[in-house]
Parts: sequence; structure tokens; C-alpha cells
Amino acid sequence: MQNLLVKFKAFNSSHKKLVPFIIYFEILAILIVSIVAYLRKHYKLTALLLVVILGIVFVVRLPKGNTLSDGDEGASKASVVETIIAENPEVNEAEIAETETDSLKTNDEEKVLETESSKSVSVENAEDNNLKENSASDTANKEKTDAALYSKDNLTALISEYPETVGWIWFEDDIISYPIMQYSDNDKYSIKDYQGNDAKTGSIFLDYRSSADFSDSNTIIYGHNMRDYTMFGALKYYKYDLSFLEDHKYFQIITPEGKSRYLIFAFMDVPKNSYIYDVCGSNTERMREFLDTIEYKTYIDTGIEPTVDEKIITLSTCTKKDDLYFVMFAVKVDED
Repeated sequence: MQNLLVKFKAFNSSHKKLVPFIIYFEILAILIVSIVAYLRKHYKLTALLLVVILGIVFVVRLPKGNTLSDGDEGASKASVVETIIAENPEVNEAEIAETETDSLKTNDEEKVLETESSKSVSVENAEDNNLKENSASDTANKEKTDAALYSKDNLTALISEYPETVGWIWFEDDIISYPIMQYSDNDKYSIKDYQGNDAKTGSIFLDYRSSADFSDSNTIIYGHNMRDYTMFGALKYYKYDLSFLEDHKYFQIITPEGKSRYLIFAFMDVPKNSYIYDVCGSNTERMREFLDTIEYKTYIDTGIEPTVDEKIITLSTCTKKDDLYFVMFAVKVDED
């Protein structure tokens, strides 16, 4: 290093006109030589740092295990089905088992949601992967199973066992199918399953201000956005593949009084404190503004523009951003 500095000094003395142009290169050269000299002098520390850096790179590049966005996986759709069967022996268990086996498969490395035919998506980092769907389905078997699961008698039995059950939400392709709970606040069922057990998956639950008979102008239903597509995690299908809506437009709300069918017409992200969460229950003063906001901000234009006299269901779930929620809107089109 000393020899290098002497040479630079001698060169600069005899080439003063060049000094302003080469001084930065000389500084860089001195810096590089200093670093190399230090590393050679402390080669053991250098080797240790290199091993640590390589270890960190290796760990970062390892495939990530499948975890839930809100913690450990809690109550699943299968447990709800098993409860209904246990309480209602008249249900054909063989038919239920036939479709239940294909409804959800999980292991430590990969969880895949399948809907009778074979609908798969990568559960690791869903935002960076294209959703995949195969359209073939066994319609006859599904209709038989639906009739068994969602009959008035079965739902009545479930409500008798768990009185805070107000209904059942069922997407007609089975990507979402859960009991709907309601309590005097919106906290209980965000951390408990439909049986009242602690579960970080929570439950699907009705806003405490909403009418339990779903008669409000706008009814709000909440569910966690689980990374394995359980609860309201399946709403990601719509958000990340707008064409998914074309063949998956309908869901039903089942109550002891009957079934109501809803048509999905819009979805978007909204701030956590958005006023749309106040358009609920008996508060309908801003219903026109509510519908105009949806029409203006929706991610997809379906051409459907409900009036203030129609019944709307709002499905709300969390996102990766703490200050944003994903909301989906559907209008009532039929009931029996």
C-alpha cells in the first residue's frame, strides 16, 4: 500500500494537469487495494462471512412451506359436513364422502383446492402465479350432494345445535360453502369457528348490524382471506383472473325459510375505513352513493346496475395490505 501511494504521489507531481481527471480513479484504486489487503490479513473472518452469506442465500431460495395468511389452519369445510351428517343420519353418507374426498387435499408442502373435476391453483404466492382451472364437472353427483347438505331440515338441526348460526353460504361451484354465524359484535367469529372454538381461520359471519333474515338493502358478510383458499380465500380466484367470473357468477344464501340466489356483479379493493361499511342494516341513506361508487370503482364491468330497491350482499375479506379490504358485491335474482 505504501509503495502504491508513493507511486501515485510521484505520478501526480510530474503530471499536474492530469490530476483533476485521474484523482477519482486513484482513490478507487487505493480503496480496492485497501479492501483486498484487509481481507488477506483477516482471511478467517472473510471466510466466515462468505459462509454466512451463502447460507442466507440458500435459505432464501428454499421453497416456502404453505402457511395460512392468518396463522394455523382451523376448522375446515369437511368438519362442518361431518357435523351435519352426525346430526342427521338420514343423509346418504356414501354420497357425501364421494365428493368430500375430492373437495380439499392438504399436506405440509402443498394444498390444492379441487372442485369435483380438477380445479387447481398454486397456493404459494398466488399473486405471482396464473390461476388454472379445468371445467369438467360431475353435475348429477353435485346436485344430489347439494340437496342432502343444504336441506331445510339439516340447516335447522345445525341451528338447533349452534343457535348463532343464521344461514349457509354456498357458491354453486363449491369453492365456498360454510355456515354463516352472527353475534352482537364483529369480534367473536373473527377468531372462533362455528362451534365456538378458538380458530385463527375464524368463521364466515354476518355483520352484527345486519338483519339475520338477509332482508336489508345491503347485507355484509365477512370471512378471512386464507392462503389455502379456505374461508373467503377463494375470492382470489376472481381478483387475479377476471375471466373466472364468466362461469362462476352465482352463490346462494340458505336459511330455514328457503334459498336465495345472488348474481355477482362487481368487486374491488376499498380502504379499511370506507363508508361502504356503514351502508348496512337500517342505515340506507347513502345507498345510491354506495351503488354509484361500486359502478365507478369495480375491477370488472359486468353491465349490471342494481337499483336502490334491490337486495345486495357484500362479501368482505382482508388483503396483504393492512389498510385495504377486498369486497365483492352480488344482487339477489331469485328465491324459493
